[in-house]
Amino acid sequence: MAEKPPLKYVSWEDIHKALAVLSGRVRKTFRPEILVAIAKGGYIPARILSDLLNINEIGFVEIKFYKEIGKTREKPVVYQFSLKNIEGRNILLVDDVVDSARTMQTATNLLSNFGAREIRSLAIYVKKWSPLLPDYYWEVSDKWIVFPWEVCETTRELGTDLPVGKDILEYCR
Repeated sequence: MAEKPPLKYVSWEDIHKALAVLSGRVRKTFRPEILVAIAKGGYIPARILSDLLNINEIGFVEIKFYKEIGKTREKPVVYQFSLKNIEGRNILLVDDVVDSARTMQTATNLLSNFGAREIRSLAIYVKKWSPLLPDYYWEVSDKWIVFPWEVCETTRELGTDLPVGKDILEYCR
């Protein structure tokens, strides 16, 4: 296994704070009609944002680029998507983190092909080497971000425990 990058575990409290601030930024500059989550990392942030922004329509685009921590495929692959009619509508594209930006670009191209009026992007974290910044983001980092919704996945892959309760880690084995 290749050497893994340093980890940054973020809590639910961190996520809620970041998304509350980001929703305020969105409200000031854009009126999205539909949220589109990049699966699977964007599902939960999109759901929280739908509550904060009072937007009931959420679609998703499942794009796979990472094979495991620190290892990517040659190019992003669209596996499936679920979108209502987005033609002529404003879309907020949501993901948890932007690294190479290739997944975000792939999703943006797909939404453009379906006729979205305007597409803006939001990610909680952006890697410092990303060639593209989303329209809205919380923080730039050079660490591997571990979100609270992927604790077991990361624990299993790394074979190490994360700074969460032992009761949670019991279910990860």
